[in-house]
Amino acid sequence: MEHSRLPFKTDPQSPLPINVQIKEQIRWLISKDFLKADDALPSTNELAEQLSVNRNTIQWIYSQLKEEGLLIMQKGRGTRIANEERIKEFKQQNPYFSFVEKTVKDAFEQGFNIENVMLSGFAYTQLFGAKHEKKKRYLFIECKTMACLFYLDEIQRRSSADIQTIDISTPDEELFQAIQKADVVVTVNEMTEVVKKKAGSSETKIISVSSPQDVTLLFDMLLQ
Repeated sequence: MEHSRLPFKTDPQSPLPINVQIKEQIRWLISKDFLKADDALPSTNELAEQLSVNRNTIQWIYSQLKEEGLLIMQKGRGTRIANEERIKEFKQQNPYFSFVEKTVKDAFEQGFNIENVMLSGFAYTQLFGAKHEKKKRYLFIECKTMACLFYLDEIQRRSSADIQTIDISTPDEELFQAIQKADVVVTVNEMTEVVKKKAGSSETKIISVSSPQDVTLLFDMLLQ
């Protein structure tokens, strides 16, 4: 593709920095075969002038993409797209492009604001996304009060976590093993110190509750 036909578009009002916008557009052009193996890219000066951005911005973008193995920068040959083998590998390692394309089309068809959808998705990922990698394990110790039961019910409702309940009277070795296996231990205020002693050297997070329906505390439990 000729330099003048590269369809870059930037939005200074977007929450995404300009350099990220341009970098991701180049990755998309590669994934959609608008840019193919060994195609030449504009020089840093040419692209900076075309997009009315600082030359250093383009230099950063090209350097980042070179580190990812997508660009080759050589004196005398300028900046070019990597070889076919590397581009094929890039597509295999990043199969989400077609999923994103379909999601955007579906959002358009339903009349959603695309930027709001993407920003909301980013916020969701920050809050909850990383937690889907594995089932979190909660251990509720001596959870018999209404306050404690509230959090147990909410975690069951809001997540697919593995939840176990146990009494403080459980033999010490069994209790210690249960604490060791848990990601989060929840107990009532008056039992906190006892539970800490039972936990011994375990580094498992221990959260104590007193009053029900504390949203901040609930989020703290969910985001550990």
